[in-house]
Amino acid sequence: MVELKKKEQILDRVFSALADNSRRQMLVRLRKESLSISELAESFSMTFAGVAKHIEVLTEAQLVRKVRAIEDGRSFRLELQNQTLSEATDWIHYHQRFWTNQLDKLESFIEEKENGSKVTKNRKKN
Repeated sequence: MVELKKKEQILDRVFSALADNSRRQMLVRLRKESLSISELAESFSMTFAGVAKHIEVLTEAQLVRKVRAIEDGRSFRLELQNQTLSEATDWIHYHQRFWTNQLDKLESFIEEKENGSKVTKNRKKN
């Protein structure tokens, strides 16, 4: 039960993080290469502090992780983290399959009703 609650909280954080266009654009930039916060901030018309807050949200959602730079061991680079995004994708696909199945059943039901009423109308004419 606790594990399920934790998983739901992580999904909440992922979807919340992805709800912001700036954060989605940051993920796109990080898809190409790991970057420092300063390098990432160059692409956005916001303050360094603003970018850092967005990175904090992405980090809490486990979409991004900070790793020590090999060059100096003091600074950090940002890298994409795929696990929670995969879990969110799985959640979406599960619900997409469910609703697609439900809509297919509804479509079949409507077609059966329409075809049944056509047969009934043809019988009345004869």
